[in-house]
Amino acid sequence: MTLPRFFALTVCLLTSMAAAVLLVALATASRAVVTLGDSARSAAAAGVAGTLEHELGLGERAIADFEQAEQAGAVTARDPESLRRYLLGEVIALDGLTDLTLTSGRFDHDDPDGAMVLAPGGRGRIIATREPTGKVGAVSQPLPEAQAGSPGDPTLHDTFRTAAHRDWRGSAIWSDIAYSAFDADLPEPRRRKTLTIQKAIFEADGTFLGVLRAGMVSETLERMGRGPADPTGRDPHRLFITDTDGRLVTRLQPADRYEPQNPAGQPDPDGDLRVVPTTLPPAVEAALGWARAGGTGGSRRVVGGEPYLITLVPLAEGRAQRWLVGVVVPERFYVGGLLRARDRLLALLVLVVAAVGAAGAIGARTVGRGMSSLLASTEGMRQFRFAPLPAVRARSPFREIRGALESVERAKTALRAMVKYVPVGLVRRLYESGHEPVLGAEPCDVSIMFTDIADFTTHAEAMTPDALAAALGRYLEAATVAVEATGGIVDKYIGDALMVLWNVPGPVPAHPAAACRAALACARATRTLGGSDSWRSAGLPAGLSAWRTRFGLHADRVLVGNFGAPERLSYTAMGDGVNLAARLEGLNKLYGTTILVSESIRAAVVDQGFIFREVDRVAVKGKSRAITVHELRGERTPGGSSAEEDVDGCVVRTYEAALHAAQARSFERALELLARPECAVDGPSAVLAARCRSWAGTPPPPDWDGTWVATSK
Repeated sequence: MTLPRFFALTVCLLTSMAAAVLLVALATASRAVVTLGDSARSAAAAGVAGTLEHELGLGERAIADFEQAEQAGAVTARDPESLRRYLLGEVIALDGLTDLTLTSGRFDHDDPDGAMVLAPGGRGRIIATREPTGKVGAVSQPLPEAQAGSPGDPTLHDTFRTAAHRDWRGSAIWSDIAYSAFDADLPEPRRRKTLTIQKAIFEADGTFLGVLRAGMVSETLERMGRGPADPTGRDPHRLFITDTDGRLVTRLQPADRYEPQNPAGQPDPDGDLRVVPTTLPPAVEAALGWARAGGTGGSRRVVGGEPYLITLVPLAEGRAQRWLVGVVVPERFYVGGLLRARDRLLALLVLVVAAVGAAGAIGARTVGRGMSSLLASTEGMRQFRFAPLPAVRARSPFREIRGALESVERAKTALRAMVKYVPVGLVRRLYESGHEPVLGAEPCDVSIMFTDIADFTTHAEAMTPDALAAALGRYLEAATVAVEATGGIVDKYIGDALMVLWNVPGPVPAHPAAACRAALACARATRTLGGSDSWRSAGLPAGLSAWRTRFGLHADRVLVGNFGAPERLSYTAMGDGVNLAARLEGLNKLYGTTILVSESIRAAVVDQGFIFREVDRVAVKGKSRAITVHELRGERTPGGSSAEEDVDGCVVRTYEAALHAAQARSFERALELLARPECAVDGPSAVLAARCRSWAGTPPPPDWDGTWVATSK
């Protein structure tokens, strides 16, 4: 049986049986939740909304009654006492009112923005109030002309100016919930929370009478602020009122307090009066967030791992400043019986699945192991790890998986072999691109290093072929590790020599500095090679003198790419820059130095803490143009000079002074400097001294510029 057929049969059987059971359970539960939950919550919210709208309609009724009385002539602006008696009687008759206030003035004209401008005189107000104790009273407050326009002028209040504005005349304007202005002397828990409605009133002949404001308190708001209707939890519905900014209008618990807030819910003395809950249940918090997002109707939210059903019902348009009645209830309240039925169905489903699973368990486990091995192998290749899988993980009874594993292992074997012959960065780039390499090259800015072991022929003659091969392997390994640690690639091994490139095939930031660090690290590694553990583990002769390596470094723009025949390519670099790096390595033998670098390298890293010595101006073999050659002597340690600079700084300064004197034809001065004791064992000093003695006897031609022409590589 093939793998696809096995899984197809198993999945088809399992899916058919599971689908039949789950469709029945899902259809039953969905119908019950939608029908019971939505209707119950919507009815509860609508009931609260209707009750609250009825209570708030008391203010509209008071204003309508006043307008009818004014039209009938029962009250008139010419009889302030009749106005006072009427307002007092209305407050007594309508129990929910906290106050009726008529602010009057004489209309003069409208300004360009539509705001009413009053004529001088005739300003004042009549206030009828009901105290929290139930006591009622009324008072007339005429405003002397001298106080018109003062801060105490009631015609300057927003409730008057808004209702009297040209755009709102004839409309009842609602304001948000606020503390009653007549309870300022009471403590916060006893202060009444009122809503006001105001409207501009005109007499039968069109004369402006004033703005009538009705303040009312809602028993529904107070009742909802006493907490859940059923604290025992048998009815877990939680009702509340919020605004569309997600701020609570009613308390959740009696201990909750009110404070003025801005729309963001931050304290603001000029903001709306809103509830600051002592504790905010997570489900209510989710409902408030939904209100802020503009949600209305029903929604299901999972809060703290438990699903809740949320309903938000808007109050009537124009009232209560875009308030919403909210209901939150755990879903389990509605679907407890359905959940038990679901559990029974799930138990039946488990039995059915178990029957199918018994047949597929062995195959699934086997497939899982094979797929795990295949995924581990391909993931390793993606991360450029080509180690072979253990034999036990490479087996599978399914021929498709077994064939895939064998193919992957063969590919990994080929890649492991390729990595040993070409730079690993190049292999990675070819692997990731998925394209075959072709002949071609492109100009690239690179740093190039050539290395060579000094007196390698002498070392080779002193060792057996096997020991020489082992020692050379340890040496090349140490050098390669030092190079690759800085991002370089070994382009090729040339016997005991290395050709190294930086900034190809991938970019290497500050590659000249990386090349300098690699040369210093490689020199340190090879100096200590003879006493290393790897040397001793290979059984190589103990106490063998360390191999001294010479280095040549140059940075230039050269051609880099695939050279050779179409069927046999070599990824390498070619150009004058490559030849110059090789010549620099050879110059070490002439000057007795270890690391020589070109001016392009030194200039690129001059401010990065490396220590150089100017060695000479040389025209290398095959080149007519001279270059300045520098010796890389070390790298400064953080916070101070390097050990090398402390030891031979005097030698460097003395040599460079002598070199400049010689290039200026002051050969005697140069010899005088080079005769100092510190230069006695310095290779470049000895070479320069010999040249100066020769030049002193046979001076260079008049057009000589201090360049030394090398005659050998």
